[in-house]
Amino acid sequence: MKTTIRNRTAALAIAGIAGLAGVGLASGPALATSPPASAASADVEPQSVYFPTDATRYADELVIAWGEGNTDRVEAFATQDVADTLADHGDEDGTHWDRTGVEGAAGTIYVDYENTVTGEEMSVGVDAAAVANGGEWGAPNAADQVKFTG
Repeated sequence: MKTTIRNRTAALAIAGIAGLAGVGLASGPALATSPPASAASADVEPQSVYFPTDATRYADELVIAWGEGNTDRVEAFATQDVADTLADHGDEDGTHWDRTGVEGAAGTIYVDYENTVTGEEMSVGVDAAAVANGGEWGAPNAADQVKFTG
């Protein structure tokens, strides 16, 4: 009988401690531990944007960001020239671009779009090697060409 009571008491104590630990973890970052030394070193830049390693998806993400007016994301995905061209063009009807084709030539993947409202066409060139060799997080600024027609 004494063993049963001790086992139940121990189980209740463990459950109580686990419950308190759960409450502490749920209370927020005040209890968070510091990052590992490798992540906190000065030569490692934090990266908050994931870049796709597929050129078509990469171009799609750029067009979506541009259509939503997300300048920071556009500048992360595109070279400065491309970001400037998109900004100069404006993003009116920016959410109405449909992908119409994909083709590759000389290390660049060209992803073509048509605006379903205006009928205008756009081609986004993505550096295939940069996208494919970008590592775990992908590569920034790989969209290095944009052209509007129509």
